[in-house]
Amino acid sequence: MKKKLLVLFTCMLASTSAFGKYITHLNSNGVEITRFFTHENGAVSLYISGAVDNLDECTSTFRVYIPHDLPGKNIMVSSALAAFASGKKVGFHGSGCRTTSFWGGTQDVPIVNNMWIIK
Repeated sequence: MKKKLLVLFTCMLASTSAFGKYITHLNSNGVEITRFFTHENGAVSLYISGAVDNLDECTSTFRVYIPHDLPGKNIMVSSALAAFASGKKVGFHGSGCRTTSFWGGTQDVPIVNNMWIIK
């Protein structure tokens, strides 16, 4: 039974990441974080400057969203703050779009699930 659950869980993880898309290409120069906004639920919006791929066809790409319940969110937020403070560029991988009510709920932005800092 444990093996079946492990196989099922592994398949679910593989299928979830297969639908993710690069918001910035892995080998690109990345984007700059220009503003850092923390939401009341613990989620974070990062305002960015630079070219992104809008493969999920979100209505806006000047900002990306890190959900409050994302596994590893705290490490990702720490990395984003380090990049912001040091002026380093970052890259993103994500899946889907999210609308945040703080800005009136009219624009959806890319949801980040992976991030890296570029030297």
